Amino acid sequence: MKKLILALERELLVAEKQDNTWSVQSFFKGANPVSLAVDPHDGNIIYCATFDRGLWKTYDGGASWQAIDIAPSFGEFARQDQSSRVYTVLRIVANPNHEGQSILYAGTEPSSIVRSIDGGKSFETLTDFADAPSKASWFFPQRPYTHHVKHIATHPHDPHALYATIEVGGLFQSPDDGITWVESPHAPRDIHELYTHAQAPKRLYAALGDSFLKEDDLGHGYAESMDHGATWQYIADGLEHHYVYHLAVDPHDPDIVLLAASSSPRHAHEYQNGQCDSMIYRKEKHQAWTPITEGLPPSQGTLVSVLDVNEQGEFFVFNNHGVYVSQDHGLTWGRLDIPWKPGYVHQHPYAMAVID
Repeated sequence: MKKLILALERELLVAEKQDNTWSVQSFFKGANPVSLAVDPHDGNIIYCATFDRGLWKTYDGGASWQAIDIAPSFGEFARQDQSSRVYTVLRIVANPNHEGQSILYAGTEPSSIVRSIDGGKSFETLTDFADAPSKASWFFPQRPYTHHVKHIATHPHDPHALYATIEVGGLFQSPDDGITWVESPHAPRDIHELYTHAQAPKRLYAALGDSFLKEDDLGHGYAESMDHGATWQYIADGLEHHYVYHLAVDPHDPDIVLLAASSSPRHAHEYQNGQCDSMIYRKEKHQAWTPITEGLPPSQGTLVSVLDVNEQGEFFVFNNHGVYVSQDHGLTWGRLDIPWKPGYVHQHPYAMAVID
């Protein structure tokens, strides 16, 4: 890799490697960047969604950013434009109808999905899920009066098929570029991330918070579906941390899965003077989950990590202690020599983009 875009709780870092030395630029200080999306046609075009300062775009790999959709300011005393959307997640895909162009999907709070087919110059609202049968029961634990789109995924072979998850509400599928959406009635309710795999097109992988929707309901931190989401199997053998927030699947082997998990939502997301905890787990076919520790920071004091994997099969972990890479399918790890300020240890990691 040559560049990493790292979304922390209160700023965005652009780490670039030149002549074996990493340099870091910081953007959006005081804001809350929550999601990143890289254009599949041009790695220099990257979008960043902030929870509190709108949507941003770079044309030069992160060296400079410009606001799209709205144009608010940053800084300690900046006030959010109340007319702006609150973005929660991004997904960008190749446009199946126009070669060389891309479609940008964005999820919001309250739950809706908007789309841009012109690089963010304009947006259309695809759905606010008004007709969803379960919508009256949706909520987000930290703000029970609302809910949001948590993740957007694509089908590995059908460019028109999409998946969207609601926190907390469930799973929806669209067969037509997001125009219509159908609820999956038997899916888990609190899907933090959902992924597909090119070698297993019917298979869905889900990182879950369902273990903490009810008391004494552990064992619902991870689930898979082998039939496009019609039925689900919870896989917990070996998991001692049941709040699962991120996952990554080996692009060359659909049976190698990595999870980032914590003992509870609070221990995942709040530093608590170093009392937070998280663990990376790994699983191969027909095996139990195994905690992975070699080369990674201790569980205690580590906020729940972001996971990613590139096309070459290199796995990445990003947490409040830095960025770590594995070149042996997630078994062992090494820390990248990226300059890391002491203040980053107290900031929650939200998203990562690996630019090769």
